[in-house]
Amino acid sequence: MVDETSSTRYAYAEVLESARRFVALKEEWESLYHNSPVATPFQSWAWLYSWWESYGADYDLRLVTVRNDEGLLVGILPFMTQFRRGFRRLLFVGTGHSDYCDVIVRAGWEDAVSEAGVHALGRIESWHIADLAQLRPTAATWTILRRWGGPHLRQQQVPCPVMEVKPWDEMLASLGSRFRQDTRRVLRRAEADGIRFQQAEPADAERAARRLVTLHREMWSERGINPEHSTQRFEAFLVAAARRMLTSGSGVIFECRRDGEVIISSLCLYAQSFLTLYLPGVSQEARQRHKWSTLNLWQVLEFCRSKNISRLHMGQGTDPYKLRWNPKILPTYRLILGHHRTIWVAYAAYHTLVFRYDALRSRVKLRSRYHALRSRLKLYARYESLPWLMRSAAREYSTLRSVISRCIKGKG
Repeated sequence: MVDETSSTRYAYAEVLESARRFVALKEEWESLYHNSPVATPFQSWAWLYSWWESYGADYDLRLVTVRNDEGLLVGILPFMTQFRRGFRRLLFVGTGHSDYCDVIVRAGWEDAVSEAGVHALGRIESWHIADLAQLRPTAATWTILRRWGGPHLRQQQVPCPVMEVKPWDEMLASLGSRFRQDTRRVLRRAEADGIRFQQAEPADAERAARRLVTLHREMWSERGINPEHSTQRFEAFLVAAARRMLTSGSGVIFECRRDGEVIISSLCLYAQSFLTLYLPGVSQEARQRHKWSTLNLWQVLEFCRSKNISRLHMGQGTDPYKLRWNPKILPTYRLILGHHRTIWVAYAAYHTLVFRYDALRSRVKLRSRYHALRSRLKLYARYESLPWLMRSAAREYSTLRSVISRCIKGKG
């Protein structure tokens, strides 16, 4: 029993270890999720249980539920453990496929859940390291850290660009004239080609998700796809998640069709004022003829305005096509907690070295690309007969300047 600030508030924690009890939590979980102000769609039951169906065999479930004295579910710590290389890690369910991870807390119960959660961590046996990834600055998990008495380390991870949703013309007005012209040209070409925009119906969610996976693999076929995205396990996960989330009204698949054939597709997850672009798919022909990211963004922004969604999260990574829209960069963090100090020291030291090495390598690579493109721009400027090359180089140069300023100076 944990007493919060009020003498009338108590919270009890229980550790659940079976998938059967995971299933049984569905209705209570979704009620809690909709009453958690900082939860994202990646904390919904539909998303996390779909992930567990496909990937749970590699882990041991350790869901921590927190209830008040009337039995109301006020918090969930969706943990699992993984035994590897001689020690056991505590992770969030959904790690590796969720843009954001977190605990789920009912509004007004933050202190009680964090205290109960810390006590529950002590009751989960045989874990050495808690490696909690992809935490937003506003994540509820930080309330647990404030009560944690053991060693801990916080590291930055892959950031996520975020856009404020505005009317299309207003958003274009804030961009450069060249980019505005290019964007309008893209939309005119799509209209001339007879491209039609639509949303997949919930009844068609499974077929739409399979079309999306096929297009996603085609999109990356020549550029080195994430190996996991080529597996049947990933496809089964995405199909199950899409079916559940489209049915519950927390997901949507956007499709662009030409002559009845889907050439561009994307899965988006949303809740309240939040929408995230999760997974795109594009045919090779569409990649060559159309600027697919512009068409996709136009469709998504129209949807956001119809749902009064104010923030569009563009997914992990500061890709150049995202930075062209001048988004804000939202940092994410990895929190490493230690249950055994000796193991934590070795684990934290290793990941600190890896983090610094990756950061240095990224900066060197960006600087090399930056200087190479600057040299190309100077070379092209000598040839008046090659205006399209100059324009191309200028666009690349401008994009890389944005990447350099955001990543090298610490904003990315």
